[in-house]
Amino acid sequence: MRPVLDLARKVAATRSSVLIFGESGTGKEMIARLIHEWGPRRSKSFVRIPCANLPDDLLESELFGVEKGAFSGAEERKIGRMERAHGGTVYFDEILALSPPMQAKLLRLLQERSFERLGGQKTIRVDLRFIASTSTPPEEAARDERLRRDLYYRLNVVSLGIPPLRERSEDILKLAQHFLRQARATLQKSAGRLNTAARRALTDYRWPGNIRELKNVIERAVILASGSEITPDDLGIDPTVMVSDLIDQAAEKQLTLKELERAYIEQVLRRTHGNRSEAARILAISRKTLLEKRRRYGLD
Repeated sequence: MRPVLDLARKVAATRSSVLIFGESGTGKEMIARLIHEWGPRRSKSFVRIPCANLPDDLLESELFGVEKGAFSGAEERKIGRMERAHGGTVYFDEILALSPPMQAKLLRLLQERSFERLGGQKTIRVDLRFIASTSTPPEEAARDERLRRDLYYRLNVVSLGIPPLRERSEDILKLAQHFLRQARATLQKSAGRLNTAARRALTDYRWPGNIRELKNVIERAVILASGSEITPDDLGIDPTVMVSDLIDQAAEKQLTLKELERAYIEQVLRRTHGNRSEAARILAISRKTLLEKRRRYGLD
């Protein structure tokens, strides 16, 4: 995550558009908010547009506003979110959910920094920072024409890819401890620490729901824990998903058996935080054999 955060900090000082992509639950909105808070617009509004939750007719009026009498029931002028966000940041969450006509309207807004309210003639100019996110790699979406190419090029001044949690195993326990402190405070429960087996279960799990799932799992564990320690039973995660994707990666990359052994030993050492005795126990080899393999594979 460090390169992602470094790039986010650099782009925060500019007014350039940013396209964030990553699996559901990886923290795309958090990164968008950090970019806003680290930049010169931090004192202005951060407006999130949930693209998947608003139909086109409602979305257009929400974005651009409505003049009195624009249609039946429009009894007064309504100021849209773009106008209210003037000077701040607008975040389009899951931009692929926008229909082609709405993507065209958004493209014009990005190009001209202006729009008209529904039923109005006056052109309203705005100063906005645009950030968008998608769970699909944006170049793939543009290639499949789910995202207009011209809109893709407008938004993709800087792109930030957020890795899934299963590729950030060193972050899992740190995040778990953070969510554990939050859950204790919110639920006013005194559930203690994660025991060794629970910690191993957390790092072995593949986290298809990413950080959002981890937060929910920890909250559930705090609720269910009956003793001073949180156990794997308290976590309630599916044991069928508690497998490393190391073998899948090895097959895809066509690793040799030696390369696979090296990768597995490296993974076990990382997950045991360099504890050689614990790593040797998991690998079912002696500590001496582990030391020899570490030297052979350059893992010292």
